[in-house]
Amino acid sequence: MSQDLASQQQSTDSSIATFPSSLVFNVAVTIGIFVAFDILRKRNKKVYEPRTYLVPESNRSEPLPPGLFAWILPVLKISDEEVIKRIGLDSYMFLRFMKLFMILFAIFSIFGLAVLLPINSVNQGDNQGLEKFTIGNIRDEKRLWSHVIFTWLFSGIIMYALYREFNTFIRLRHEYHTTDEYRNSPRATTILVTGIPKELNNSESLKALFDIFPGGVKRIWLNRDPSKLAKATAKREAIVNNLEGAATNYIIQYAKDSTKPEFRESNVENGNSPNIKRPQHSSKLPIIGKKVDSLETYSNDLNDINHQISELQKNPNDFKRLNSAFIQFNDYVGAQLAATSTVPKLINISPDDIIWENLNLTSKQKMIRRVISLSVVIGIVIIWMSAVTFVAGISTLSELAKLKPLKFLEGLNNAEGNLKVLVGIIQGILPAVALNILMMILVIVLRFLSRFEGSVTNSGVDLSLQSKYYFHLVMNVLLVTTFANGILQSLPKLVNNPTQSIEILANNLPRASTFFLTYILLTITACALEIFQIGPLIMNFIFKKFLVKTPRKIWELEKTMPFQDWGTGFPPHIMIASIGIVYSTIQPIILPIVTLHFALYYLVYRHQFLYVYDKLNQTGGLLFPKAIYQVFTGIYIFQLTLTGLMFLNGGFVQGVLCIILLI
Repeated sequence: MSQDLASQQQSTDSSIATFPSSLVFNVAVTIGIFVAFDILRKRNKKVYEPRTYLVPESNRSEPLPPGLFAWILPVLKISDEEVIKRIGLDSYMFLRFMKLFMILFAIFSIFGLAVLLPINSVNQGDNQGLEKFTIGNIRDEKRLWSHVIFTWLFSGIIMYALYREFNTFIRLRHEYHTTDEYRNSPRATTILVTGIPKELNNSESLKALFDIFPGGVKRIWLNRDPSKLAKATAKREAIVNNLEGAATNYIIQYAKDSTKPEFRESNVENGNSPNIKRPQHSSKLPIIGKKVDSLETYSNDLNDINHQISELQKNPNDFKRLNSAFIQFNDYVGAQLAATSTVPKLINISPDDIIWENLNLTSKQKMIRRVISLSVVIGIVIIWMSAVTFVAGISTLSELAKLKPLKFLEGLNNAEGNLKVLVGIIQGILPAVALNILMMILVIVLRFLSRFEGSVTNSGVDLSLQSKYYFHLVMNVLLVTTFANGILQSLPKLVNNPTQSIEILANNLPRASTFFLTYILLTITACALEIFQIGPLIMNFIFKKFLVKTPRKIWELEKTMPFQDWGTGFPPHIMIASIGIVYSTIQPIILPIVTLHFALYYLVYRHQFLYVYDKLNQTGGLLFPKAIYQVFTGIYIFQLTLTGLMFLNGGFVQGVLCIILLI
């Protein structure tokens, strides 16, 4: 009995130290970053307001007023119609997703804090700290009825809201596709046909095949393999950069030397010319190679490569023909009808969005690549499970210290003063940070696999990446972390009392909510970092100060704008929505924190889309319905989890009702 009380006290101390430490740390950092952003935003328009001058005038935003937090109201006041016009349907539907779940979780917070919180905590179990407010604290199974009712209520509200939003998306997408601006654009009247058989891979056959559609075919481009020309062009670009760099350094040195007395005394007429060393570089081997005059060598190389490119461009038909073609129709309707035919094709594409090296892949090659990609993804999921379980173990050090092999950690349970605060920070902040780093590494691998599968557009890669990334987040963040936390915390008791495993798991699985509370708090700090743009801020300073010297590079740096990475942009927020849904009745305290997450991100992303990000790789909002379907994964996990907890807590009838909800 005394051991159980000691164990309970240590668990209480852990949750009390962990959550407040994480809360204070993240709130302080977030406020500090927002203040720093407000100070810097008017001093660096290139980073914080490029859309006020770098985009076409029709899409520009009005400059924001100065003053602390004076930017908030102007950003929120812009109408939805104006937002769609300026930033496109993808960004607008992303904002609607944020706003939708901000409203939903605000409503759930009222019910959760007013009803479920007292039911979980008043006159029930002996749990203390944050665990007092979870469903694991309930001892009277009759109180579980409230959780069943709210599981039905929350599920119904979410599904109704998603149904309405889906209909809104269909309406907006239809309006987008019927505007004169879109209907008359080349991307609306052009389709990309892939997998063309050899006997049909010519203009005459393709015209005969597609000329039956309304308006007929206007033009056909047979795709060819331009790899030789692309290599020559890349080589030319490198030579130009080297030549301009050498010339710029020479001019800078000339300007510096012109202030010296011996330079002013020089005179070309009497042979006393200025002695300025011309730039040189090693011809073949760096450092040890023979030095040659850079200006002369690069100029000769440029003439040679220009001649090579001209020769290659004279005979485009010499390039190998690929099994794909672009077909432009005279009429928008003809292109749309052609896009519904059975041949492999894509519509609503732009040249910048195309992955040219994937255009020649056959359907069989793509299928093989997808099988390989799927196998690698499954392998990564399994490998990442071990890493995530280790990270989850950090947040339960006080529980793991009770196992004999880990007795050396026992001192953590008796920490006092500053050491206790440090333990709280380690258990509360370090796991969430480590988990985010793991996911950042994962994204690089998943993006490569999505491209490897053979998608012919970058927007297609984004859609594929969105599915893979969310799958990993569900498996390794939501499911593995939940069960790893619950089982790791239960491990000492399960070892000592294996016959009480069901009761122990029922009490400990809800404790994983403490980890997710700190995880969501960390995402709120990430929200502040998003608007602060620390990466672009530092890189712009470094490039301007030390790396970029030539006029061309300076112009490219000044004109380049960041853009939203859609493949990784949606999934983390779908994940937060799923976590909030799953734990809405298990730990009601999570609801206002999730509300804050979506409220801040809604505000920040409105600012980013209207003032910072460029419009690239537009899908016409197709990421949104995929996000809606992925939210249903969170709903199913929510209902399954509550069903299991009902049975574990002895609520048989309540569990049956949850099963009915699943059906």
